[in-house]
Amino acid sequence: MTIIHDTIAFDEATHTYRVRGHIVPGVTSILQPLVDFSGIPPAVLAAKADLGTRVHLACELDDQDDLDEASVEDDVAPYLAAYRRFRAEVRPEILLNEHRVYHKTWNYCGTLDRVMRIQGLTYVVDLKTCFTTPMSAGPQTSAYARAVEAAKLMDIHKRAALRLRPDGTYRLDTLDHANDWSVFLACLTLRSFMENHRNDD
Repeated sequence: MTIIHDTIAFDEATHTYRVRGHIVPGVTSILQPLVDFSGIPPAVLAAKADLGTRVHLACELDDQDDLDEASVEDDVAPYLAAYRRFRAEVRPEILLNEHRVYHKTWNYCGTLDRVMRIQGLTYVVDLKTCFTTPMSAGPQTSAYARAVEAAKLMDIHKRAALRLRPDGTYRLDTLDHANDWSVFLACLTLRSFMENHRNDD
């Protein structure tokens, strides 16, 4: 199914972004060089990805007050409880929810999880169901933050990963490494170089 958001078209089946008909790389695919799943069986990866997708959807619908409680599966429930606990304790104001962004200058797209106002500061927040915050989270949220600001939607003050745990607890990890944006640009440059090299063959 293709979803149109402003000038961005997103094909869910192929996870492909298009802007005005042209394919544009997504943040997640750009950062693939930072992700190493070589030691994890494909079936485990697929199950984890499926869980993450269902948790994200439950949290999105919950934010919109449109969640059917009967639809929440047993394996999703503790992560949803963790998200609800975060909202109850931190009381963030949700400004953007599962929002697609496009950076015109650097020509990339992405779908950020949340932009939230927490204690007067505006955060890009990425929801995670993993045990530790992955190395790619900093560059990932940096790319989203730059795209939000380039589109003049709002200023971003902070970035964080919200880790939802299977015991119903959460942890908000601040992402503030000075090189996060530079690392993202390096991955973007590498992708462009490899694509141009393939086209030259």
